[in-house]
Amino acid sequence: MGIALNIRPTITTYSNGQNNMAPRKKLTLIFAVFLILSVSTPILTLQPAQAQNTTYLDKSFSWDYDGKHWNWNLSIPAALYDAYKSVPVSTRTHDGPAGYGYLTTTQDSYVRMLAEKLNQTTTELGYNSYDQASFVLAFVQSLPYTSDNVTQGYNEYPRFPIETLVDGGGDCEDTSILFATITLLMGYGTVYINPTNHYAVGILGDNLKGTYWEYPEASGQKYYYCETTGDGFKIGQIPDTYSGASAYIYQIDESNQYVPSVMVYAPTTAPTPTKMPLIGSTTPVPTVNPDNQDPTTQTPRPLSFNLVEENPLLFITIILAIVFSIALVIWSARRPRFINTIISDSPPSPPAMSEVSTQTEAMADKYCIFCGSPNRDCAVYCERCGKQIA
Repeated sequence: MGIALNIRPTITTYSNGQNNMAPRKKLTLIFAVFLILSVSTPILTLQPAQAQNTTYLDKSFSWDYDGKHWNWNLSIPAALYDAYKSVPVSTRTHDGPAGYGYLTTTQDSYVRMLAEKLNQTTTELGYNSYDQASFVLAFVQSLPYTSDNVTQGYNEYPRFPIETLVDGGGDCEDTSILFATITLLMGYGTVYINPTNHYAVGILGDNLKGTYWEYPEASGQKYYYCETTGDGFKIGQIPDTYSGASAYIYQIDESNQYVPSVMVYAPTTAPTPTKMPLIGSTTPVPTVNPDNQDPTTQTPRPLSFNLVEENPLLFITIILAIVFSIALVIWSARRPRFINTIISDSPPSPPAMSEVSTQTEAMADKYCIFCGSPNRDCAVYCERCGKQIA
């Protein structure tokens, strides 16, 4: 009786296929986590914690110029004031009066906004350059004179412009620093003038009346004296106490100024980018002549960004990206493992010795009478040669 051979396709499963897919799953998981972080991090960083609850210090200022009375209200961020206030006195006075460029904060966004508003107001009134600077000088002169000994307990306590505005005044160097900062932002050539026991500002001018210093010497550049502490002093008019006295002239180093880390939203474009001299007569030429002016500066707001209101499309896109990333992670975790499958019409190659030894215990119940290979007890055909054994 012949023995019929029934060769069936054999499906052989190798465990190395599962191991090859493990790195792919890890890469998928890493990619998903990276995608979630990349789309969620900007949302977390767009709204600084310090800008959440901002307190403002409301200050009012009144002054007269050109026969008109002015009232301005400013709302100054308390955090900005505190940042300047925290600078030690020893740092402020380290280089003496020659180093007050450190306090001349032309990069401060709030002071730039104030200078922009002053420039805009005088431009709308049709003022020439002389009257623009005089208008700012009248504003600074309206601040009360206060002694450092009385208000701060120091012989010398030079203030930053924001401090002078919030404190509502200061001594000669405080108001000079404020005036110099604003005029620099408005585009005027400005220096510090330091007579003995006093501090003032010089404005670059041409063919004006009054006292001036030529700086540098023999350069032809005339800086006209500006008194910031007395009410009513015009450009070029010097108090009798300092008339004919010698003085030091200090160029202002804006690159060395202190810049606080507090962020305040305000316009940052300077009205005039170049230094220009004051030219023209002392007669104002206003185009508007109201009896009263009551401008109010723009109230700065904290630096924040509401993504839902400002850009809803971007917000929806980010949310969808996050949902997709989460779904990808879940799908990757629940996906069945990939198995390498070999389907063949011929007997498979003999397994390696290590595989034979591993399978021997589980397949020792039945041996093939043709090739002697061990088989499982339920085997009908030899799993090695394919011949029928049962």
